[in-house]
Amino acid sequence: MGVRGIQWNRKDSAGGLYLESATVLVGKHPAGQFGQLSPIIARQYDFRDAVLLAEFNLDFLLQRRNPSKGFKPLASFPSVRRDVAILIDENISHEKVLNTIKQAKAANLETTELFDVYRGKGVPEGRKSVAYAFTYRHPERTLTENEVNAAHEKIVAQLKSALSAEIRA
Repeated sequence: MGVRGIQWNRKDSAGGLYLESATVLVGKHPAGQFGQLSPIIARQYDFRDAVLLAEFNLDFLLQRRNPSKGFKPLASFPSVRRDVAILIDENISHEKVLNTIKQAKAANLETTELFDVYRGKGVPEGRKSVAYAFTYRHPERTLTENEVNAAHEKIVAQLKSALSAEIRA
């Protein structure tokens, strides 16, 4: 829909309907909520698996949509993927990591994807290991190895300085 400024805020306490839930905000305005149906209620309806519910104010969302969003042709040039695993403090959120990555303003960064979170053996207490995949692509040509490495190193340096992240080997 092209709605910008969407935030997901987890609710601290479960309500009567939900086991876990979150509100969806567009800017500071509530746009909906979603969560997992309470197992007690699910059993009343003979649901065997987890049931997820979502409720959105479509009138509100449609007013804020970007009508110019449309078809985007497939890329003509190849992408390059680089992964990094880092140790960060337990209280650092995925959103904070993403904002830190954006602050690096790495050239040709197309997407960032969290693909692993690990706590346990080899990870100090109060820390977690998170792994991200970065996809780099230029819209008009194939990137060189040096261009990708420079952009990736810029992100890694930003993670180290802003979050005191340690790179995992």
